[in-house]
Amino acid sequence: MVSYRLDSSQLTNAEIVELRARQRTFEGAYGRTCLSSFGFALIILRIFDEDFYTIGFVYIAFGVALLIISALRIRNNIENFDIFEKNKPFVTSGGYVALTSGIALLTYLALLREVSLYLSQ
Repeated sequence: MVSYRLDSSQLTNAEIVELRARQRTFEGAYGRTCLSSFGFALIILRIFDEDFYTIGFVYIAFGVALLIISALRIRNNIENFDIFEKNKPFVTSGGYVALTSGIALLTYLALLREVSLYLSQ
């Protein structure tokens, strides 16, 4: 799904640096957070007993959600390759930030619920 403009454009060094920074952010940060969430879930599922399995599954769901957001941002980065055009207005990624914040909030609420259920036993 790579745009034809990506292959045929002549980019300056500053534009190449900007594209590399975007790639590190979209593919790197979200991917690392996703992998760390999966790793933590695996540790919980392997080390602790069945009472903590729900917490491991919450982290797996969080990792899957971040993986989906990462894929959406990568796709958006490829489709909006013409970010250096002066006539095109600047658009922030506030929607993705709000979505990620909402998912993180839901994850924390689910974890607090599980901990409170465990402590009330």
